[in-house]
Amino acid sequence: MNPASFAQHLPFLAVFVMGLVFVMFVYRALRGGGVEENLKDWREEIKNWSERNIENNLNNLVSQKQFRLAGEIAFSLERWGEASEYFQKGHHLQGTAQSLLKLGKIKEAAGIYRELEEYKKAAELFDKAGEPGSAGQIYFILGDLQRSARRFEAAGDKKRAAEIYLQSGFFRKAHQLFEELGDYKNGAESLVKALDEAETRLGKEVELPQLSFYQELTLAAAEDFKKSGDTERTIELLDRAHLFAESGRLLSESGRLKEASERYLSAGLVLEAAACLEQVGQSVKAAQLRADYHLGEGQKQEAIKELEKAGDWNRVAELYQELGEKRKAADSMDQAGRFKEAGQIWESLENFWKAGEDYEKAGAFDKAAQCYDRAGEISKVSEMYEQARDFYNAGVSYYHRGLLDKSIRALQQVEKGSQDYPKTCSLLGKIFQEKGMLNLAKESLKLAVESQDISRSNIDDFYQLASLDERLGDLEGAMMLYEKILLVDIEYLDVRIKLERLKQSKTVIDSRSPSVSQEETQTLREIPSLGVVKPVRYEIIEEIGRGGMGIVYKARDTILDRVVAYKVLPANLKDHPAALRNFFREAKSAARLNQTNIVTVFDAGEEAGNYYIAMELVEGETVKQILNRDSKVPVKAALLIAGQVGRALEYAHERKVVHRDIKSSNIMWTKDKQTKLMDFGLAKVLEEVKGYQTLASGTPYYMSPEQALGKDIDHRTDIYSLGVTMFEMITGQLPFKSGDAVYHHIHTPPPEARSLVPDLDNTLNKIVLRCMQKDPKERYQDAKSFLDALKKVKID
Repeated sequence: MNPASFAQHLPFLAVFVMGLVFVMFVYRALRGGGVEENLKDWREEIKNWSERNIENNLNNLVSQKQFRLAGEIAFSLERWGEASEYFQKGHHLQGTAQSLLKLGKIKEAAGIYRELEEYKKAAELFDKAGEPGSAGQIYFILGDLQRSARRFEAAGDKKRAAEIYLQSGFFRKAHQLFEELGDYKNGAESLVKALDEAETRLGKEVELPQLSFYQELTLAAAEDFKKSGDTERTIELLDRAHLFAESGRLLSESGRLKEASERYLSAGLVLEAAACLEQVGQSVKAAQLRADYHLGEGQKQEAIKELEKAGDWNRVAELYQELGEKRKAADSMDQAGRFKEAGQIWESLENFWKAGEDYEKAGAFDKAAQCYDRAGEISKVSEMYEQARDFYNAGVSYYHRGLLDKSIRALQQVEKGSQDYPKTCSLLGKIFQEKGMLNLAKESLKLAVESQDISRSNIDDFYQLASLDERLGDLEGAMMLYEKILLVDIEYLDVRIKLERLKQSKTVIDSRSPSVSQEETQTLREIPSLGVVKPVRYEIIEEIGRGGMGIVYKARDTILDRVVAYKVLPANLKDHPAALRNFFREAKSAARLNQTNIVTVFDAGEEAGNYYIAMELVEGETVKQILNRDSKVPVKAALLIAGQVGRALEYAHERKVVHRDIKSSNIMWTKDKQTKLMDFGLAKVLEEVKGYQTLASGTPYYMSPEQALGKDIDHRTDIYSLGVTMFEMITGQLPFKSGDAVYHHIHTPPPEARSLVPDLDNTLNKIVLRCMQKDPKERYQDAKSFLDALKKVKID
């Protein structure tokens, strides 16, 4: 080619060469690799291109929509902005990202890498760009939850961070963030997850509730549940960690006291548990819990107080026994129904009345009879013996009380083969004599000595048989028996006199003419010297009452032809000559008492073998009967009764007569609303009969301290007993109704009537209290002072 032609074609050659270079560049680019790698070998060549050539070629590529090639060239020329633009138009994300990085647009580059799913690179770039939230999202996609959570936390997205921490097992960190957000519910749930993990990791080898970290987590979680208002979850969580004291307090605050008590018990907080039970009405169980607590502390007295509230009398009794307090132990056994054991203790304390009462309740009737006997409660003795089927001793007891018909019924149940049978027949003989049933008396006595020779042991039975023969007119039979008695005891009673008298009588009868009529002979035999039975003066109509001082009958006085109250006194008066003398003296004193409010005594004496008092028959009922029916006496009526009894005592005391047994059963209330005081003087007689026994006279529930102690007494003992009776009328119960009444009268301060009747007039309350003072000097000194005080009581 000539020079001119070459020159002419030079521009074309340049373009061709440049095109070839582009072709080779494209070829290498298409083989793969990044822009930097593809251009490094060509960079120097491209730099040598003219600016014009570069622009022309880039324009040509763009016009041909070869954006990626254009981008590569721009990139190689470090024209990062253009490269980025061309790569974007050519959808070459990798080139775009690299170009943006060169431009320092890290955030935008990170976004491109995220689109390319080059998450690690994207995350690093977002971190570098200060976009922790976006980085957190990428790390979450990569499964790097810990880094994700941290980035969200750094971005201030605490909620998202907390959720991811929770998901990744960073429970405490999650709890912290939830708390900061005020999301206590999820905060608590985070700690629950931590607890679950601990349980899974440690298994059953460790008692987790015993570990401090476990309890700390639980308390923190519980606090958050509580703040979130989820009480149930709080309690459930506390229980799970055996934090029963805390769950108990929460339940208590929530008003769920029964459940709270259970938790407190599990926590060993006995007193707190008891307080909850008390509030829900379970006072018994509460008291038992407190008692157990006090026992654990060695505080037996405090435990006893609680057990008494709980009514756990068995344990109370055991504790009193441990403390050596026998009396209180026995009282507690009574409450527990352990009557036989209580009876044994009362017997050892010589409180035979209480012992008898308990033995009776226990069904140990023979022991009850023995104790009642020693206590002087003769009315109970016979009943107990009969319950025990000891019919002989029952009969003896009834006999001593003057209850002849009952004695007969009991004695007739004694079996013939019994060792008591001879004694039984002997006593029946005496009773039939007293009832004037002489033939039955004789047959009974014959059975008593059947097949027996006369001896000192049965001599009295033969004496009674002889007396019966004498009274029945069998003089020869009587003389024969008297003679046999004298063979055994020449000085026995009045046998010699009787025998001599019978011999004389027989001589008189024998000297009579055979013509003497049978009627005349019988008349001779019934002269007083031969033992005539006097006619009966009092004809019994019906029984109207009975008590410790005998049986009261409605009877007709056949001489004066009037109806009277006929009281048969205990038969054992016969065995006490001194008491018998005093009986007639006291009856005489009572007969001199002529006052409206005192039952008039007409007569006293012996009839048909019984000692009796005949007195005015009062139509009405006793105050005791009123109380049994109505529980209380209206205060106005009680004042009226007390005033009338006071006037009766004033009258009697002025005449030096002390009643000694004032009680509600000795006060009659007539149909015309008049009070009648009964049984003046009888208490003193019975006191002498009981002289060898431990119990003083009087009724234990009403007796004064000095009377209970067996000391000398005066009219002020009646003031005390009247006070007790007033207390009973007003309140409906006795001041000392349980335990050992005798002990309480001596030692225990009297209760106030107002403690049972709060609206009681205070003046009346003080009067009753003063009457019941232990020291006689502190009572009203006479009935007049008492009556004057009573007048000051004002009842609407």
